[in-house]
Amino acid sequence: MALLRTVLSGILITATFCVVSATSAHADPIRIEHERGTLELPGPAKRVATINWAFTETVIALGLDPVAVADPVDYVEWVEEPALPDEFVDLGQRSSPNLEALRAAKPDLIITIPDIGINYEKLSEIAPVLQLRMFEENRPAFQAAREVFDKIAKATGREAEGAAYLADVDAKLADYGARTRAALGPDQQLNIIYFFDESTIGMFGDTSLPGSVMAAMNVPMAFHGEVNKWGFARGGLELIAPYAKQSVVYTNPVPDAILNKMFASPMWKFMDFTRNNRVYELPVVWMYGGVPSSLRFAKLLTESIENGPHQ
Repeated sequence: MALLRTVLSGILITATFCVVSATSAHADPIRIEHERGTLELPGPAKRVATINWAFTETVIALGLDPVAVADPVDYVEWVEEPALPDEFVDLGQRSSPNLEALRAAKPDLIITIPDIGINYEKLSEIAPVLQLRMFEENRPAFQAAREVFDKIAKATGREAEGAAYLADVDAKLADYGARTRAALGPDQQLNIIYFFDESTIGMFGDTSLPGSVMAAMNVPMAFHGEVNKWGFARGGLELIAPYAKQSVVYTNPVPDAILNKMFASPMWKFMDFTRNNRVYELPVVWMYGGVPSSLRFAKLLTESIENGPHQ
């Protein structure tokens, strides 16, 4: 009997230790550095609200449906992929999300940017807030997107999925880069532009999302001038004139009325890239997004160059 009691006592102590250890491991908080210091979560976030499209697409890419999304209608037009889930709470505008709708969504994490109109403290009354910066001076946007991706993966307990996704992105960027260089030829560089109106363009530079993704693809960019914190310079067609011997890729969405007026202008017609048929059209892709938009840009850029110039 004494031997039996000793054995049972040992089993009980071992079992108790395992339960305590498992409980302790499960209870370890998640700590993430963000714009407000260190955010501590009791465990992985399951109900995430996003007040920025880059965060929305990142959460979806990690395999988690956000419970609340800001500006979902415009997301469909400007971001397009990854597709939004079938069900979520519409928070209204990104600059001023509906707090009552946000509260009703019952999030356990809100992800937002620092320069949003709504007060950080008001958001914090609803749920823990992860405040992440996407764009700042002289910081390559793709680098920032990767850092944001890692932090959201950590906050949602999906670090393994996040690492696998980024490894796949790196492999695909290498492939897309090789294909783009082969289709473009050895003597051409790319100007990535957006039409604001019939007389104003934006030219993306090195720190922009397309510029920093192209650097990762080892695809040459023509424009290396001064840009704003979002990575582009804005001006008239004279902005692109010094780079007219290179190729041009214009991004969407752009209203047909603006395109028609721009393409009909004498200055556009005079440019070397127009006269020598080196203008390419890019389908809709969000140029201020996260890693999913970065991958989508690389894919669509490659396919556009391979498919040939815009007619």
